[in-house]
Amino acid sequence: MVRIAVDEERDETTPVGVVAWDSDRLWYNWRLLAPDESVAGVYAWNRKFLEIVREQLGRWADTRRVPYAENPVEPTSDRFWNAASKVLTTAVRLSRPRAMDPMRDPDDEIEALFEAVVQPKQPPRRQSGRIDGQISRALGSAAKDLPKRIRVAAYGGAREQVRRGAVTDRGVLLVDGVNLAARKARDAADALVSRFRRIREAQARQTHIVVGYTSSPGGLNGEAHMRDWIRQELTEKVFDLTTEEEEFRAATLAAWREVVDDRQERFL
Repeated sequence: MVRIAVDEERDETTPVGVVAWDSDRLWYNWRLLAPDESVAGVYAWNRKFLEIVREQLGRWADTRRVPYAENPVEPTSDRFWNAASKVLTTAVRLSRPRAMDPMRDPDDEIEALFEAVVQPKQPPRRQSGRIDGQISRALGSAAKDLPKRIRVAAYGGAREQVRRGAVTDRGVLLVDGVNLAARKARDAADALVSRFRRIREAQARQTHIVVGYTSSPGGLNGEAHMRDWIRQELTEKVFDLTTEEEEFRAATLAAWREVVDDRQERFL
């Protein structure tokens, strides 16, 4: 974990990033607070130290050289990061390494780890775009045929937008996702449940719902109860978009076949 000093007199720090590596896969990466993200206590005066550390980590990794370590030292090793943690002890600090379960998709899961640990405020468009990308990836080749941003009749004559789906004479298919690793995961889960219940209330036809979610590694954000709430209130078809891609795609395609007649060339 990367922490930054927010009150030096009281020695108070706050998380601003994460570092992860895998010696077996020879993989490493870090994710630090971006310019358009914010955390309480991080301002221009201390954010500049984070940018210095970002550059310093890059130099150490490129040269395989870190003070307090016998050189060369690989950034995929504990030795590299133990040495780095001995250097970074003032304005920006690097915690000593801790073991965690191997990541299935490291480049994607480090983002979820960052969100769960740092809990930053992020632009809504970035949050939405990340879920969109994960749903598209999970759907694979089927993504090109499943319409985006459909608007569906909901309770009280309103219309609600869904990320993907179809409405035909045979039924309604609703496909959406939620980031359960993020700072306001509970609010997002509640909003999704409420929106889909309003849609389902207005439908006379059978409604199929498939939900994908982003989780934090090891359930660090405590999202299990939010996932279970969605399952209880909406559908059993709730899948982790990182570890259950195939199940998510299979459930979506099965519902698609129920809703879309094979003789129809396009969704209605």
